[in-house]
Amino acid sequence: MSGLQRRNLLVAVGALGATTLLTACAPLQPSRPLERLLALPQLNTSTALRVVYAHNLRYDRPAPGLIDQVLTQTQALCQAHFGLTLQMAEVQEVPISQLFSAITPVLWDKIKPQIYDFADGRTRETLVKEMQRSVQNNKSPIAAQIQYAKAHLLSDTQPTDASSLARALIDTQLARFKTWHTLQGSDGLPLLDRSIYNEYFAWITAPRAQPWPAEIVITNQLLASVEYEGNSLHSALRGGVSNGLTCVSPVSRYGTVSVLSLFPFINQAPLTRQLRGDVEASAESATSTVTAAAALLTHELGHQLLHLGHPFGQTACVMNPPELLRFDAWVKSLDAPQCPLGNHAENTLGAERFLASP
Repeated sequence: MSGLQRRNLLVAVGALGATTLLTACAPLQPSRPLERLLALPQLNTSTALRVVYAHNLRYDRPAPGLIDQVLTQTQALCQAHFGLTLQMAEVQEVPISQLFSAITPVLWDKIKPQIYDFADGRTRETLVKEMQRSVQNNKSPIAAQIQYAKAHLLSDTQPTDASSLARALIDTQLARFKTWHTLQGSDGLPLLDRSIYNEYFAWITAPRAQPWPAEIVITNQLLASVEYEGNSLHSALRGGVSNGLTCVSPVSRYGTVSVLSLFPFINQAPLTRQLRGDVEASAESATSTVTAAAALLTHELGHQLLHLGHPFGQTACVMNPPELLRFDAWVKSLDAPQCPLGNHAENTLGAERFLASP
């Protein structure tokens, strides 16, 4: 999410008073009748992508001009990596609560059973099974995924196959996720509070429950959570953190919306800095922060506009997710001429498949 963070994600969503099982962030195997996949977008280069900034008052505000700089750099990177000429509309700021106003307590009660229950350790095996399915569904070889993950696992046992990789990933995810709960806002209260704004399920449900008239949403919110279904390798390594995500949004011009969380790029907490490779977010590193955030948004737009996947281990490719939050190393490894579209099964048009809204 990072890119398209989760695979095969099934969410119980109340639509028009009924409970409908929806696939939020694809790519499902279209095995059931009536499932309709989103077609690859037909891009109009003269049409500007609509951009919303969703602000959480409990989090640091991005530096003045940062978002505009990220969008400008994103245009350049999309041209370099994908050959896409994009226009960006003026950023519209909204309170983060506005994006989630349609998620009522009744609807959230239908979603909550999909969120990991830390009080019931028996359900850890459900997480492991889903993670194993996720790594097996990726078109990158298991060996390449192990190579991507092994240096960042909090496990004494190095994985050798999909099963042991899945178990090591879940152990790492749960350990790091607990640490995210220690972060505090300027008010001294936990950043991960009783709101739903950090929950991945909330972000993929809200655009279906209400109109999000945007192709891009940028936020300062930390997106960190653990779900029973739809987990992903790179998010698990970070403790359930999504740097970004792309999911279905019926009123988007292309049927999906890409979300970029600026939190991993600008937050100064020790854990965030550690996962960035001890890189400080400061005025001196402003240029690299803009470039890294723009590269991540480019990654998400690769999902949205070209339906690309995650070619793990293809370090020249912008669609290869950053390891942990080590954006500087990730950006330095990117080399557009060395990663033409089609060079890998996951870097091919249509590799990710999104279910259209009913």
